[in-house]
Amino acid sequence: MESSNQNVLIIGGSGGLGLELTKLFLRNQDRVAVHFFRNNAAVETILKNFDSRTHTLVCQADVQNEMSVREMFDLLMRRWSHLDTVIYNAGVTEDILLSKMTETQWDRVIQVNLTGLFYCMKHAFGWMRKNRRGHFITIASRSGLTGRIGQANYSASKAGVIGLTRSAAKEWGPDQVQANTVLPGFLPTAMGLKIDGKKRAQIFRENVLQKPSTLEEVGRFIFFLSRLNHVSGQVFNLDSRLV
Repeated sequence: MESSNQNVLIIGGSGGLGLELTKLFLRNQDRVAVHFFRNNAAVETILKNFDSRTHTLVCQADVQNEMSVREMFDLLMRRWSHLDTVIYNAGVTEDILLSKMTETQWDRVIQVNLTGLFYCMKHAFGWMRKNRRGHFITIASRSGLTGRIGQANYSASKAGVIGLTRSAAKEWGPDQVQANTVLPGFLPTAMGLKIDGKKRAQIFRENVLQKPSTLEEVGRFIFFLSRLNHVSGQVFNLDSRLV
C-alpha cells in the first residue's frame, strides 16, 4: 500500500524487523531516521541499495540513557518540522530461570525494553502534541500476556510495554496522538534464533496454522498500521497462537 509520505523514526532499526521496516518505508519514499546502538554496519548495507540518501538519517543512541535519547530527538527536530511515526523495536533478552536470574540480567532487559521506551515516548510526545499528529507503535510479545519459563525479565518488560502503550493512548488521545502495540510472534531474527530447537518446535505446534510469522508480513502490517488515523490503544497479535 502506497500513501502520502511520512517522517518515520525506527528505534532499533539495525535488527531483522527494523531493517525490514526501513526498506518498506524507504520504498514508499518516506523520510526515515534509523536508530542503532552498535550495529551501524547493517544499516549502512541497507542504505546502499537506495539511490539517494536525502530521505534518510542514521542516529546512534543508547536508549538506556535519557540524555542520549534526548540528543537523538534534538537532532531530528533540527532536521524535520514534524514527526509522524515512531516505531520502538529496540529489545534484548537475557534468558535464565527466575531462581537463577541476577539483578544485572533483570535490569538490562527492563532498561532496554521498557525504560528506554519510556524515554522515547516522553521526548516524542511533546513534539507530536505540538503538531497534533503522530503515531507511536511499540513492539511487544505474546510472552507479555502469557509469561514464559526462563523469560521472567523479558515477559515482565513486554507486559510493561503493553501497559505503558495503552496508558499513553489514553493520555495522548485528546491531542490526536496515537499509540498501538504489535505482537509479531516468533520471527527468524537474531533474537528469535537464540531460542533452542525444541522450544521453537513447540511454538510452531502452538500455532493453529503450524507455521511462524514472517518478517515481510509483519513489516507490511506495521507499515499499514502507521497509515491509520482512527486506531489507538490496541494490541495486535500477528501470529496464529491463541491468547
